[in-house]
Amino acid sequence: MTLTTRVSAFFLGWLGLSLAGFAVTIYLVERADLYRRADDRLAGTLDALVAAAEVDNDGVEWEPLERTLPRGDGPDAVIWLVTVPGAKVLDRSNPTAGEWLLAGTAETLSDPTGADWRVARRRLDARAKDVPPPPIRTLGAQPEVVVKWNAVEVIAAVPLDPIRHGLNRLAGWLVGLTAGLWLTAAIVGRWLCRRTLAPVAQMAASARSIGPATTGERLVVPGSGDELEDLGRAFNGALDRLEEALERQRRFTGDASHQFRTPLAAMLGQVEVALRRDRDAAEYRTTLASLADDIRHLNRLTEALLFLARADAEATLSELQPIELPAWISTYVRDWQTRNPDSRVEVIVESASNDPVRAHPELLTQLLDNLLDNAVKYAPARSPVVIRLRAVEMGTELAVEDTGPGIALEELPHVFEPFFRSAAAREAGVRGVGLGLAIAKRIAEAMGTTLRAESVVGRGSRFIVTFPATRT
Repeated sequence: MTLTTRVSAFFLGWLGLSLAGFAVTIYLVERADLYRRADDRLAGTLDALVAAAEVDNDGVEWEPLERTLPRGDGPDAVIWLVTVPGAKVLDRSNPTAGEWLLAGTAETLSDPTGADWRVARRRLDARAKDVPPPPIRTLGAQPEVVVKWNAVEVIAAVPLDPIRHGLNRLAGWLVGLTAGLWLTAAIVGRWLCRRTLAPVAQMAASARSIGPATTGERLVVPGSGDELEDLGRAFNGALDRLEEALERQRRFTGDASHQFRTPLAAMLGQVEVALRRDRDAAEYRTTLASLADDIRHLNRLTEALLFLARADAEATLSELQPIELPAWISTYVRDWQTRNPDSRVEVIVESASNDPVRAHPELLTQLLDNLLDNAVKYAPARSPVVIRLRAVEMGTELAVEDTGPGIALEELPHVFEPFFRSAAAREAGVRGVGLGLAIAKRIAEAMGTTLRAESVVGRGSRFIVTFPATRT
């Protein structure tokens, strides 16, 4: 089931329930109002009929001539019947009001034609328990017998067919209106859902068409300014990072194969030359010494490649130690000068924090070895390399400065990439494979520090390691 169908079904279901509930509510309210009006008409008719009767201690006297009684004859007119319980009918509104009104006590009765009527009753009882015989009154010369009864019952009825016809029409209108609104919402809603989710379908089609060989292709991002645009841009950003990683991997693989091929070819050539004829011990010793240098170079290259090939999680170090950096640098420089007597390294402490930095001593040694080796390699002969320490707001900076040829501005962002070598280094013929700075960058990240480069062509370069501020 597509997302459009699920979203449409969900909202159409709730819309259908809402419309049905609204229609049922309107129907019930109108039904209650119509029946209330019918009851009000019945109550009004009964009040008028009761007013035409005189009730006293002698009994109940029916006096229709004293009042104007409702005697409507329309299809929805109220009919009534005045009767003495168990005796006779005293009066009625019209011939429709027959004895069938006396058939029961229910609120709804059916007439001889089968039509239903809503019925209301009211009983008038004499105030005295026993009513004497009717007295004879003399009016002028003509005597008149005044008839009074122990009780009189008044019955009124209103037809239910007009009410039911009206409710049926209302129900038909409500069903038609509800169905029309629901169908309109279904059509418009599905069209709107498809239009809204169309960019998702386009992005899915674009994503399916992107393969390893289709570099540079990206999703078509709608300029809608909503979450879909954010999703497209985020996916394109992920594709950019993935393509960059794949490109680095391809470049890394190609450069690594080239770097391995060169020393292996040299070693193989030396061995083949040595095997062409018998040689004395001195020549074999010279060949073996050259092979040993190439093997050591190949071993360093292999270790560097293995280090760079580690996953980020594997390269992250947790066992960092607090180090008093000024004292540690002094010890380190003495060891470096012992190992490299031809180099000149100066230490300048501009300002030092009282707080130690956290680092891995062995890897910090490797990091500085790579930075110093790079600085000494490209600096003029016997020119000093400066290690400068200073406290900054974010922590402590350790900078390695040289006075070499410098790095061009357009090459500066690439100096920490594996196997990258600047044009000046290649022109100078300095031996190297371009892994020292890449390893230094990886070590700095593993220790939670940052390494950046600054350079001015013709004036030298600075490589700055920043240790974050810590409290012990």
